[in-house]
Amino acid sequence: MTSAPRRLDWRVLIVHTITFRQARAILSSVGPLAAIVALQGRLGSVGLIGIVVVATVASLAFAALRWWRFSYEIDDERLLVRQGLVSRSERAVPLDRVRGVDVEASPLHRLMRITVLRVDAAAGTGGDDEAVLDAVSVADAGRLREVLLARRRVGEQWAPVNEGTATDGGSTRVPDATDQPAAAPAERVFARLDPRWLLYAPLIGSYLAVPLAIGGTLLRDVGSLPIPTGLRDLVEVPDGAGVGRIALNVLGALTVVAVGALLAGAVANWGFVLASRGGTLVAERGLLTRRTVSLEIARIRGYVLSQGLGLRLVRAARLTALVTGLGDQNRRGQLLPLGPLRVAEAVAAAAVRRFNTPLVPHPPAALRRRLFRAVGPPALVAVVLMLLDLPVAAAAAAAVAIAGIALGIDRYRALGHAADAAALAVRSGSLLRRRVVLEQRALVGWRVQQSWFQRRAGLTTLLACVGAGEGGYEVLDCSTAQGLDLLHAVSPGWAAPLLSQAPHRAATGRSG
Repeated sequence: MTSAPRRLDWRVLIVHTITFRQARAILSSVGPLAAIVALQGRLGSVGLIGIVVVATVASLAFAALRWWRFSYEIDDERLLVRQGLVSRSERAVPLDRVRGVDVEASPLHRLMRITVLRVDAAAGTGGDDEAVLDAVSVADAGRLREVLLARRRVGEQWAPVNEGTATDGGSTRVPDATDQPAAAPAERVFARLDPRWLLYAPLIGSYLAVPLAIGGTLLRDVGSLPIPTGLRDLVEVPDGAGVGRIALNVLGALTVVAVGALLAGAVANWGFVLASRGGTLVAERGLLTRRTVSLEIARIRGYVLSQGLGLRLVRAARLTALVTGLGDQNRRGQLLPLGPLRVAEAVAAAAVRRFNTPLVPHPPAALRRRLFRAVGPPALVAVVLMLLDLPVAAAAAAAVAIAGIALGIDRYRALGHAADAAALAVRSGSLLRRRVVLEQRALVGWRVQQSWFQRRAGLTTLLACVGAGEGGYEVLDCSTAQGLDLLHAVSPGWAAPLLSQAPHRAATGRSG
């Protein structure tokens, strides 16, 4: 039985009225024409106001028509979304392909008690694999999320839950948003954001980018901004300023950037909670725009523990889940946006899987390769600059080469891999160090690669091909013996045919 078609919540029209969503689209085409007419003296200010009013009214009428012509429904197998004024389109999202459900509410949406529901799926009939319900009530959003992600485990398969099976020979009915939800599953909380963790935000590039972008825009137009004279004198560095004044301004700029990054982290992650509800992991966060992301636990295939250089210095980390078929993994798969390393490891063990096998270090030949790559290029540049009689530039290049020694050693120490009975772990990176723990059932193939230099050094690189995350994760510069041992431990059926081929050729595959 199919649920009746439903329209979006009518309160979305109020949101569009206040934000001028449709008016902006209309004025983008009408505005330039009106400006040309106004410059020619044929249209006064009253005429311009009239055009804006007419465009706004027309946009509201258009929004109302779009709302009237938009509907969605859930049948036994699919979410169906129909929309379009003249050309009608229908998008079908199979329920068994749903990977995640996001519920997002801006401050205005929260005031109107409506939300935006986004469905991420592995396949659909439209050009994108995502269906968007632009405005549903808060209650309907919760029910729809449960329906779209509801599964009943049968062996290793997950099937849609049958909420109402007829005992008199009738058909099974799939619940829709009008149904009363079943008893709420027990909730287990894995992590809550400690406000003190926001102090890590200035060490994360994505949060630093916000104040830097705003500051760059303001500095470009600082001459035209209405800044009080006293504040302008404090910000600007006068000609002939001493070292103390320059240092004070630099310190002030760094402080402003750090505070801006902290605020950006707070706006994005305030109130973060990660919990399991039934068969899903649910992450909620956001100060102004509240976002709820639901991930089906059965489709999680591992996690990535990432540490930028700053986070490593303070022993902090970020945690992201690897989910098959999920788009925008870095944003939607976040299990801990920022926090102490010990907390991230505990959340990974509790929410995904525990992995305690020590990582195997890579051979000294891998260290020599990293030192050569880090030191060789700047050292060569320094020699060339010396030959060109540019001593200052040569000294700078030599300093970079010396610093490359520490970088090469750090990159080598990051290398490691391990495997247990059910998972594989890989670690690499210096400026951004990542430890990937991947379930063996996620593997769809292996690729074995050796360059000419690697063959001479007795090294090889393995690529574990998967259907989640980035599609593959490298075991960089392990010895040939280590690669063979890893292949035998993780995929014994593949080891012989892979390594019997020429080592520089790629080989992938899974039988059956």
